[in-house]
Amino acid sequence: MSAHIGSYDVGSDGTGLLGRERERTMVAALLTALPRGEGRVLHLSGAPGTGKSAVVRFAAAAAGRQGIRVLTTAWAPGERGLRHAALHRLLRSVLAGSTGLPARERAFLDAAFGGCDAAPGTGEPAVAGTCEPAAPGMCEPVVPGTSAVAGPVAVRLAPSAPAEPAAPAPAQLAAAVMRLLTAAAEPVLLCVDDLDRLDGASRGTLRALARLCGATRVGLIVAERAAAGVRPLPGALAMTPDALTVTLGSLPAPQARALVTRAGRAAGYAEEQLVLAVARGNPLALTELSLDGGHLGDAAGFGMLPATSRLAEAYAEDVEGLSAPARTVLLTAALSASPVTRDILRACTSLLGSGRAARAGLAETIARGLVAESVGDAGPAGVVGTGGAGAGAAELDEEGVGEGGEENRRLYFPEPLVRPAVLRLESAARRLAAHHALGRCLTSRPHAAWHTAQCVAGPDEELARRLEALAAGPRPGTAVLVALAALDRAARLSPDPERRAARLLRAAELACDHGLTDQALGHARRIDPSELGTFGRALLLWVHDLLPGNSAVGRERIAELCEAARAVAPQDPALTQKLLHAAARRCWWQQAGPGERHMVLRAFEDLRSGPRDARDAAVMALTAALPLPQAEPPHSAPGPADGDGDGGGDGDGDEQHLAGQVAVLVSDLDRAAPLLEEAEAAVRAGGRYGRLPQLLVPRAMGQIWLGTQWHTAQALAEEGRMIAGRTGQPDWVARATGTLAIIATLRGQHDEALEYAAEVEEASLRLGQNRQLNLAALARALTASGTGRYVEAYARLRFLFADPAAPYAFEQVWGLAFLAEAALPAGEQADARTVVEHVTALTEAGRAPLPQRILEYADAVLAPDDEAEVRYRRALRPGAGAWPLLHGMTQFGYGAWLRRRRRVTESRTPLATAESVLRSLGAQSRAEQAASELRATGQATDGQSGADDIARVLSPQQLTIARLAARGLTNRAIGEQLRLSPRTVASHLYQIFPKLGVSSRAQLAARIGPD
Repeated sequence: MSAHIGSYDVGSDGTGLLGRERERTMVAALLTALPRGEGRVLHLSGAPGTGKSAVVRFAAAAAGRQGIRVLTTAWAPGERGLRHAALHRLLRSVLAGSTGLPARERAFLDAAFGGCDAAPGTGEPAVAGTCEPAAPGMCEPVVPGTSAVAGPVAVRLAPSAPAEPAAPAPAQLAAAVMRLLTAAAEPVLLCVDDLDRLDGASRGTLRALARLCGATRVGLIVAERAAAGVRPLPGALAMTPDALTVTLGSLPAPQARALVTRAGRAAGYAEEQLVLAVARGNPLALTELSLDGGHLGDAAGFGMLPATSRLAEAYAEDVEGLSAPARTVLLTAALSASPVTRDILRACTSLLGSGRAARAGLAETIARGLVAESVGDAGPAGVVGTGGAGAGAAELDEEGVGEGGEENRRLYFPEPLVRPAVLRLESAARRLAAHHALGRCLTSRPHAAWHTAQCVAGPDEELARRLEALAAGPRPGTAVLVALAALDRAARLSPDPERRAARLLRAAELACDHGLTDQALGHARRIDPSELGTFGRALLLWVHDLLPGNSAVGRERIAELCEAARAVAPQDPALTQKLLHAAARRCWWQQAGPGERHMVLRAFEDLRSGPRDARDAAVMALTAALPLPQAEPPHSAPGPADGDGDGGGDGDGDEQHLAGQVAVLVSDLDRAAPLLEEAEAAVRAGGRYGRLPQLLVPRAMGQIWLGTQWHTAQALAEEGRMIAGRTGQPDWVARATGTLAIIATLRGQHDEALEYAAEVEEASLRLGQNRQLNLAALARALTASGTGRYVEAYARLRFLFADPAAPYAFEQVWGLAFLAEAALPAGEQADARTVVEHVTALTEAGRAPLPQRILEYADAVLAPDDEAEVRYRRALRPGAGAWPLLHGMTQFGYGAWLRRRRRVTESRTPLATAESVLRSLGAQSRAEQAASELRATGQATDGQSGADDIARVLSPQQLTIARLAARGLTNRAIGEQLRLSPRTVASHLYQIFPKLGVSSRAQLAARIGPD
C-alpha cells in the first residue's frame, strides 16, 4: 500500500481544492496544450503537507473530465529498493500495448520490467518465472473518468530480478516509454507523486522522459518534497529547464480558516485559532491538528498541539533515516521546554553516555535541516529564530559545554511541525527517558519541573509549586497551552484537596478567558466541593459564574456571591473584588430589584477601601448606572501579579475593557469607543478569545450612534455573535442578536428584525436574563414606527420606563429618543414629557454627551410650538454631527416642524440634510420619510422630476399622501406618519382620486406605483 500522505482531500472532480489559483491556472494551461501536441512538464515542490498531492489529484481529475488518459504513480514502502518499481506502476495499464512496438523499444521495456509474453488469447501474462502477481497495495485507485480501466487489460510485469539482463540506460528506456505513450489514441497525462522518494532507476528515467515531452501529446506533473531553507533530500530529482516549476507554500489566512472549518476537528472558535497558529497555513496540519478531546500531551510543554499519526507519518522518513544518536538528539530537542543548546546536549550526553555521540548527533540533525542553531535570544524551540543553522555543535567539549557564550546558543526547528511529529513517532518509554534526562539537566527551574513532573506518579507539593511558575505572566498565542498543561499537572501532584481545587479552578478560569469552554468545564468537573474550605468554595463560586450554563441560576446567587466576598475579604482582596463584580453583573443582566442592588452596594462599601479602580467603577455602574457621574479614567484593575491568575497584567486590555464597560453603561460612547478598540487589540494579541464578544458587541452598539455607515456595526455584531456562539456564551449571542435586530429595523429590514427579536426573547426566557428583552422591545418598537404604527411603537417603548424606581440603563436612554419621536403622531406628548422629566432628574448628577443630546432632542420634539424652535436650535448646536443617527432625526424633526408651520422654504435645508445623513447611514425607511416631507415642500428629490405629470396635478402634500396610500398604508398610519388626523387624510384622498382618474387604492397603486 502506498504510504503517500495527502495534505487535504479533494473530491473526485477536484472541487475540494481550496485556493491555489496559480497552480490551477498552470494545470489548466498544461491540459489545454496537450491535444495540440504541446506537451509540458509541471514540477511541484514544497514542505510536507503543503498540498502537492492535492494539486496532483486535482490535475488528474480535471484531465479525466477532458478525456485525457491519466497514469499515476507514487512512492510505496513495499517497493523500497526495487529498480523501476515506480515506473512499472505508472505504466502497468498500457504495457499490453508494448507488443506493437519495434523490437528495440520492446527489448528495453522487457529488460527493465522482466518482460514476458502474453498468454495466447487472454492478454494476461503467462505464468513464468519473471512474471508475478501485483503485490498487495501496488495498485493505486484509478481516478474516475480516466482510461486506466478502459484500454487493454494491464500486463502486470514484475520488476527485474537479479538474474535478468542489465537494465537499459535511462535515456533509452525513456525513449521506449515515450514511443509507447505516443502510440495511444488520446493525450496522456503522467502524474508522479513523492518523486524524491521513488527508486533511483525510476527517477532517472522520469528525468529523461521529461526532456522528451515537448511536441508530443504527453504531459507530466511531478511533485516532490523540498522545504524552504533546507537542503534537498538525497536523490531529489532536478527536472528539465523547460519545466514549469512552482513551490507550494502556506495557505493564506482566509483559505486556512475555511480548511479548518471544513475539517471539523476544532471544537470551537478558540481551538480553531490555536490550530491556525500552530499549523501556520500548512494544509495537512490544518486538517489534522486539534486539542484531541482535551488531552494536551507532551507537545503542550512548548505550546503546540499533539500530532496525529497521519501528520507524523509525513515526517517519518526523515526520522527513520537518522542514526541512533541523531534520533536521540532530535527527540530530546523536540521534547525540551527550553531551547538552550547546552542544556539539551547535557541531557543527550546523559542518555547516550557520550558527549561525542551527542555532538555528532546534533551535527547530523543540523546537516539534515531538521534542527538549526542561533546565537542570542531566539524564540522557544520550534519557532524559527533569527539566526542561521550554524554548526555550533562542533565547538562543544566532551561534556557538551563549549567555550565563548555557549549559554546564548539556542536550538530551533526550521519546520516547527517536526516537533510534535517526532513525539508521535517515538515510543512512550523513549519520551519518558528524555523527560527524566531533561528534568535533571535544564537550568531553568520551571522548565525542569515540567519534565520531572512527567516522570512522577505520586503527590509532590514542591514540584507542583514550581510548575505553577510556568502558568504565570502573559500567555500570547499558543502559550496558553503551556499554562493549562502546567496547572493540570500541578493539580495532579497536589496532596492537599484545597490546593488541588485552586489550581484546577485557576486553569478553568484561564480556559474560560481564552474561550476554551470544553477545557474549562473539564477542569471544573474534577473538583469535589465537599473537600473545599471557605476559600475554595468562594473560588469555585466565582469560576462557576464564568462557565456556560450558569446564567439561568436565580437571583439567590447574588446573595451567595456577596456572602462569599465577605468571607474571603481578609484573605484575598482580589477574589473579593471579582465576587462583587460577578454579583453586580447578575444584578444588571437579571434587572434585579432594589433589595439585591442595595445588598451588593453595601457589601462593596464595607469591603472596598482606598482608591477606586476600573473594576470598582464597573460594580457601581452595573448596580446604579444612570445616576453615576461621568468618572475620571479609573486606576488599573488587578491582574495575575495580584495572585488571581485571570488576566495578563499590563497590556492585557483588562483596564481598558472595564473602563470601556463603565463608559458604555453611562452611554459615554465617545470615551468607550477608543477604550474598547484598544482592549480588543490587546485581547486578540493575547489569544483571550472568550473576552472578544464582550468587546465586539458593545462596539457594535456604539457604532449605531457613532458610525456614519452601519456596515461596521453589522460586521462587529456578526463577528461577536459567531465567536460567542463558538465559545459557549449564550448571553452574548443574545446580546449580539439584539444588536443585529436594531440595525436591521433601522435599515428598514423589518421582517429580519422581527426574527432576530423573537430569538432574543426566547433566549431571555432560557437564560433568565430580563435585560435581553430591552433590545427586543426596541427592535419591535422601531419596526412598528418604521411601518407607520406609531401608537404600537409608543406603547412598546413606554414599557421600558414602566418602573420609575429602576436604575435605567443605556437601552432606556437610547429608547428615549425614539419614544419622543413616536409621541407626537401617537398623541402621547404629555405622557412622554413626564418620562423625559424623570430621566432628566435621575441624571442630574452628571450626563455623558450622548444622553445630554438625546434629552435635548426629546425636549425639542415634545416642546410647545412657541418654544420648539429655540429648543431645536439648541439640539442642533455645533457638535451635533458627532452622532449621525441622532443628528438626522433632529434635522428631520426640525424640518417637519417648520413645514407644519408653513415655513416651507426654511424647512427644505434641514429635511434635505436629514435625507442625506439617513440615506448615508443605510436607514432607508427614515430617509424615504424625509424625502416624502421634502417632496411635500415642492422640492424634487433624487429619482423624482419636478415636471412629472402627477406632480403637476397634485399638490406636494397630496402627492405624499397618494404615495403612502399606494404603498398600502391606512388613513390612520398615514396620519401618524405625517402628523395629520385620519379625517384630514380621507379628505385629501377624496380630492386625489378624481384628479388621477382612479376610484380605488389598487388603481392608485397601479397609477403611480408603490414607490
